[in-house]
Amino acid sequence: MRRIREWFRNASLRGKILLLIVLGGLLPLGIVMATSFIVVRTQTEERLIDALNQGYNQVHQAVEDKLSRLHNISTLFAVNDMASPALRFDDREMNVAEQLILFETINSYAYGLEMTMDSSNIVIYIEDSYLVVNPQSNRYRPLTDAYEAHWYQSLLENNGRPVWVPMDGEGGAYAAIVRELWNPDDYSQTVGILAIMTERKNLETLFQNAYQDQILYLETADGVILASNLPEEGLSRLSISERNVDDREFRSLSVEGVPCYARSSRIDGSNVYLVSVIPRQSVRRGMNMLSGNMGLLFLGISILVLAVMGIMTKSVTGRLKLLKEQMLQIREGNICKMEEGPSRDEIGQLIGNYNVMVDRVEELLKEQYTLGQLKVEAELKALQSQINPHFLYNTLDMINWMSQKKESENIRSVVQAMSRFYRLTLNKGKDIVSIRDEVEMCEAYMEIQKRRYKGRICYEVEVDEDILECLIPKITLQPFLENAIIHGINEKGDGRGTVILNGWMEDGRITLSVTDDGEGMREEDKKKSGQGSHYGLTNIEHRLELFFGERIPVQIESSPGIGTCVIINIPIRIDMEEAAEYER
Repeated sequence: MRRIREWFRNASLRGKILLLIVLGGLLPLGIVMATSFIVVRTQTEERLIDALNQGYNQVHQAVEDKLSRLHNISTLFAVNDMASPALRFDDREMNVAEQLILFETINSYAYGLEMTMDSSNIVIYIEDSYLVVNPQSNRYRPLTDAYEAHWYQSLLENNGRPVWVPMDGEGGAYAAIVRELWNPDDYSQTVGILAIMTERKNLETLFQNAYQDQILYLETADGVILASNLPEEGLSRLSISERNVDDREFRSLSVEGVPCYARSSRIDGSNVYLVSVIPRQSVRRGMNMLSGNMGLLFLGISILVLAVMGIMTKSVTGRLKLLKEQMLQIREGNICKMEEGPSRDEIGQLIGNYNVMVDRVEELLKEQYTLGQLKVEAELKALQSQINPHFLYNTLDMINWMSQKKESENIRSVVQAMSRFYRLTLNKGKDIVSIRDEVEMCEAYMEIQKRRYKGRICYEVEVDEDILECLIPKITLQPFLENAIIHGINEKGDGRGTVILNGWMEDGRITLSVTDDGEGMREEDKKKSGQGSHYGLTNIEHRLELFFGERIPVQIESSPGIGTCVIINIPIRIDMEEAAEYER
């Protein structure tokens, strides 16, 4: 909860307004629509189940009428005074003509019954000794064929009473009701088997009005399919234990791992069950479509409301956002006024006050800039004052040493070189000089050093002509030369070495370096290079930063026993007016 409060407190004003609209308007609307959908979904599902139950009852009644009619016809044939007595006579009691007449009479009777049925056929299995028996006959077939048929076991288990079985016949698959025909004088004696066959498609036409994805099939008590509205291999079937329940309505259960609604009931007076299975997803497909439509409706309403409110709130928050962005620009140093519109509401007044504040800030910045320039000039002159006495002290010390040695010629050369150095250093009070003047000051300084060390030090200058007019704070390179001699060459055993001043332009910047072949520096010496008795490199970095307006580090590359290279990389400055403005 604390995080939520913190997030809300830091959220944008527009976000807060839109959030309040969502919580105060869209959320209650969503709850109402969700509640309505649950109620509608429940009622719709109940109505669909009722419709499925009604459809099942209609199919059940139609199947029951069909099977009952065929059952009644089989009973009518079995109790007929003509059929059973005729089948029990001894063929030695009748001649061939009499047998033919009798079986023709039975055939006529059976044909009359067939005319009352749709696409049904009456087949009688009798003793093989009768003349009319033929395995290919449509009426009289050998009784031994029945004994060998797959369905005969079901007839035995039912004690010869009528039972429905699947049967193959000419032209396709059939469902047949079979029963034994007994001797009326001895009911323990079977004289034949009656089979009334009806085409499987006649039963399957009763399933043609099934619901989408609904499975309907007729199944015998031992689990054999008589008819179905789908190919048998694609059926989702109930187990025998689940099927043997006489359902009054569809119940929810899992069939082969799939949630389904199922119903099963037995056809009265038979061994046949009518089973219906429909996936729950199929029943809910329409409801899912309804939920999708309601969701799209709610989404559309939400988008419309948010779009309208977004446009309305933008007139308020848009100006506040511009004001915020303008204030961020102030942080980056870009100050400008905002255009004041015709609106004089609270935000308009806030913008007007902001513009007044901008005017005041600009005045303060001008004052601060003036004070800053004075401060920079004072700092630069203070740093510069640290350099001149330092060099003067070292030079005078050298002259004193030469005077003790009575080297008048060297003293005269050193004094001239020092005079030349200070003439360039003073430079009419300017702190910024060209690289040309800086190189000339370095030559004057090195002239003094060569005199001091009696030619043991060589000095070379390799500075490109195209950078000589660029600007640099004066006495920037001289400390590098001094360090190269004192902490580089003098540390060698023979005290001999060369110092090279290089300068070139690369990638729009100037690189200046001082290289010596002295003793070199260890890592700990590099860290101390800005400290000690010699002039600190930190001081030079500070002066460069004050002039160029960016941090310019002094890079040191050194290897013990090989030498040291000190490098600075500076921007190009050639505008004397800019330098003059800086010095003011």
